[in-house]
Amino acid sequence: MILAAVSLAVGIPFFASLVAPVMVALLLYMPDLSLTIVFHKMFNGIGQFALLAVPFFIFAAEIVVQGTMARRLIDFTRCLVGHLPGGLAMTTIVSCAFFGAVSGSTQATVAAVGGLMYPAMTASGYPRRFVLGLIVNASDIALLIPPSISMIIFGVVTGSSVASLFLGGIGPGIVLTLAFMIYAYLRARKFNLPTTPRAPLAEVGTAFLQTIWGLGVPVIIIGGIYAGIFTPTEAASVSVVYAIVVEVAIYRTLTWTDVYRIAARSATVTGVIFLVIAAASALTWLLIISGLPQTLSTWVVEHISSPIRFLLLLNGVLFIACMFIDPISVILISMPIVFPAAQALGIDAIHLGIVVVTNIAIGSATPPFGIDLFTASSIFNVRFSEVAPGAIPFAGIAVIGLLIVTYFPSLTLFLPRLLMGLQ
Repeated sequence: MILAAVSLAVGIPFFASLVAPVMVALLLYMPDLSLTIVFHKMFNGIGQFALLAVPFFIFAAEIVVQGTMARRLIDFTRCLVGHLPGGLAMTTIVSCAFFGAVSGSTQATVAAVGGLMYPAMTASGYPRRFVLGLIVNASDIALLIPPSISMIIFGVVTGSSVASLFLGGIGPGIVLTLAFMIYAYLRARKFNLPTTPRAPLAEVGTAFLQTIWGLGVPVIIIGGIYAGIFTPTEAASVSVVYAIVVEVAIYRTLTWTDVYRIAARSATVTGVIFLVIAAASALTWLLIISGLPQTLSTWVVEHISSPIRFLLLLNGVLFIACMFIDPISVILISMPIVFPAAQALGIDAIHLGIVVVTNIAIGSATPPFGIDLFTASSIFNVRFSEVAPGAIPFAGIAVIGLLIVTYFPSLTLFLPRLLMGLQ
């Protein structure tokens, strides 16, 4: 791990920094083993069926971003909550939650929702730092609202049910959405931020009809999975077909040339992610054969008897890690070590998964190196020093939400138990 950190510090690409310690360890401590085993483990790491969902969800998210689903969702949300104090802020928050249910990607949500709401909110007199912090943190709700790529990765690494993880994220996602809305409401009342007129019922109906095809994406994905029609992986491919049909044939905002261009871009993003997954799989194999997970489990059982204490400690470690490392890498590196220890303490795998995903959602939007801060800085063409301060108050609110998720497992487990018979 020290070698990996040094490799990163000197500018070696991330995936190579993960593979380097594996190669060195084999040469020094297991010279009888061929180095080809590293590539075998890397290939096995990306050969799992559930991971097929990742490129499809990325492709679907890119189609939605380039089309008009985001604008239609925002128009509908504005009709619902725009008249409340802080209405534009609430519109942004609820739109991020809705869009997360369509895309499952924080970066896509920042680009799609933020790209439309940032100019609208700043033109209406909202402080720019407040707007930037709101967009960055509200976009991270997409990690909790299914479908979520982070949940898929956690499920693959730990062998947990991806469908149960999807259900488990809904409750915490709603909690964070409401918490951000309450803060926006109080901030609006205190500083007299502008509202929009209440939309007539006819306008609400029209906006709903215009966005109904977009709202169909999460309905098909979630409904199809829990009706037993298809698996999460199959749902991902269905979401691509559905998004293409809606944007190309119904809304007619994209052409087949656009779809081809989006597919090429999605393939590039997928390739980067799978390189990291492959490299982390090799490192995970090394950690397992070294006995580190078993050693940690024994130590945890002997010294940390309380599941809550363990989760609080894990919260701190993950929160800091996600400020410096991208979320997928954090899951891939930490869970093979942490998961056995959590099982030894009797912590439910689904509850652990949602705690982990909530942590990486917060860390991704927290200074100094939260990845979504840089995404917002790039998209909105503003200095990082303007984005980071605005994110801090929302990060504090999200931490309170994290503690609620940690202390009350039933918030996460209620729906999986109700709909999937999870014990």
